[in-house]
Amino acid sequence: MPWLRPDELRVGLGCMRLARDDFDTVTAAVAAGITIFDTARSYDGIEELIAGALRTEPNARIATKGGMARPASAWVPDGRAKAIRADCEASLAALDGLPIHLYLLHAPDSRTPWRTSVRALARLVDEGLVRSVGVCNVSRAQLGEAAALAPIAAAQVGLSVLDDRALRGG
Repeated sequence: MPWLRPDELRVGLGCMRLARDDFDTVTAAVAAGITIFDTARSYDGIEELIAGALRTEPNARIATKGGMARPASAWVPDGRAKAIRADCEASLAALDGLPIHLYLLHAPDSRTPWRTSVRALARLVDEGLVRSVGVCNVSRAQLGEAAALAPIAAAQVGLSVLDDRALRGG
């Protein structure tokens, strides 16, 4: 079954800059027909918010991202296998029993071999921690290599009227 059917609506909750007490926003999204909720471990407290709001919603699916660290004041990619697994386990704990339908690597880490990061994603599926995996902010070459190493179900890139590098870079 594909991750996203053309007739489904989704919402990126991290992008909406929800506060930790925006429970009503999530339940209103469900009432409006939204079934896919896209968040990330780095969006502080949002996974817990989603877990509370979606506890009784059998049709809701959760996509979340990991593989980022904050050693100082800025987020940086952390593509080490142990970091990816730890982030996934932390997301599962935050979601309090709700499944992760799609787990994405937030960004490639130039300090870690790409193959190492992608194989770590594949292990998450193999071990049943998540249902499917994907990658974010990758080049066409990185996506091709990832697809050869893991069952990549999705690729996500940043795109806006102010930043079209993803289109220009392939």
